[in-house]
Amino acid sequence: MMLSRSAERGFARQQGLVLLSSVAILIALYFFGGALLQFARESFMRRNISAHYEILCPPWALSLKSATGFASDREILFARLNKKLGDAASNAKIRIVFNPDFSKQQSSQSDMRPYSVTGTTIRSRLDGRIPVLPASADAEALLHAAWGKPGNAQVARWTANWLVGEWRGMEIGMAAAQVEQKVGHKTIAIVLTGPPAGVPSSDDQTLLGSAWISEVAEFGGADAVRKLYTASMPQLSVAEVTKTLNTTPLELDRKWQLWMYAYLAGMPAERSDSGMHMDMPGKMQ
Repeated sequence: MMLSRSAERGFARQQGLVLLSSVAILIALYFFGGALLQFARESFMRRNISAHYEILCPPWALSLKSATGFASDREILFARLNKKLGDAASNAKIRIVFNPDFSKQQSSQSDMRPYSVTGTTIRSRLDGRIPVLPASADAEALLHAAWGKPGNAQVARWTANWLVGEWRGMEIGMAAAQVEQKVGHKTIAIVLTGPPAGVPSSDDQTLLGSAWISEVAEFGGADAVRKLYTASMPQLSVAEVTKTLNTTPLELDRKWQLWMYAYLAGMPAERSDSGMHMDMPGKMQ
């Protein structure tokens, strides 16, 4: 009789362990299932390795010639961006994963760029046989390698654009000046807040924010940009920025206005009559 009860207790204990294990597996799949599936999928991708890049893609999606050519072009970009950072990321390795199904993975996120950057890993959509990826993606990964984890994702994107130095084929300052001609001068407070507080669109805010980082670099050097990049700022504000740069709101706006005015002064005369009013630097309201 005692042996029977002991066996029952042992069987119940085994059932309990099986149940707990099953629950643990279900919890793990719920929280990490996507990451495990992604890891498994990428494990079977073809790899193309160069000095600073590891390019992954499904074997059927991209030819070896295209992948090799893409990596070679990226090495040239890497050298240019790394030089601007004082060669601080010379030992970095950027991993780029091309996936035709990327848009489905990204659809639940608020950031709808055709790529994502996590550390030094870039995941991007692949729409054809020739891979296309904005240089700002490499810049964001390179900044992580050189300066570490950013304190604010938006500042990280702006800083990446500063590092590239261009906005859709145009020098950032000139592109920002075109926007200001259309919508008027925007103070740093408005640039940080973004739409609908005064900047027409999130694209315009990204451009003006990137231009502002360029201004900070011109007046304060890369060290000032690095302070902004690494500062923990869950919510962007003039107060947080002035504390990080050890300046005042008046000086912050004065430099921004002066920098933008220099670009506007160099714009073609036929575009300068847009009706945009801009106070001279030093007359902040």
